[in-house]
Amino acid sequence: MASPQQSQIFDIDLDELTAIRHSVGATEKEMRLAYNRALARTAVTVHKLAAKLMRDELQAKNLKLIRARLKKFRLKKGGKALDELKLWFGLNPVPVHALRGRLRSTKDSGATFTPTSPRLSRVHEARGFVIEKNGQKMMFRRTSAKRYETVQVEIDDALHVRIEDEIFEQIPEIFVRHFTTDIKGRIALRPKK
Repeated sequence: MASPQQSQIFDIDLDELTAIRHSVGATEKEMRLAYNRALARTAVTVHKLAAKLMRDELQAKNLKLIRARLKKFRLKKGGKALDELKLWFGLNPVPVHALRGRLRSTKDSGATFTPTSPRLSRVHEARGFVIEKNGQKMMFRRTSAKRYETVQVEIDDALHVRIEDEIFEQIPEIFVRHFTTDIKGRIALRPKK
């Protein structure tokens, strides 16, 4: 089972950034500005890549569920210190009605959710039932005579591993690409003397 909160911190090689700065002839201030801009652009790029991967793996009905589970935090430093970026992935259980699949309910055997995604397991609730609310089928589990809760499905740990393997390995390359593009653009926009 995946823990409810998964966060990753990535490191950028400052020596490489300084070498790029010297190769294009940028100032320290231009480097800091390009760094901060590249950090913001990297966050957006990683957010898009992770959302696409999670949507494809979970077979979510819409991206709203996925976007709510992806957060980026910019940790601003004072003075000349460089900012940091923290990415958070919510890999806690997902309500079955938010995923593509088949909800079935019978009076005798309860309710069953069969997901479209091969990465998710089938869920059967003996005391479960399916209702249609606002045009959407939802599956619930009866906990007592007057109480019921939404049935959720666990997200496989393999998704967390795929995010780390496929997306986090690309972060330094993405960052350096954005940094190089931005710092070259700042040099090109300098006023001519």
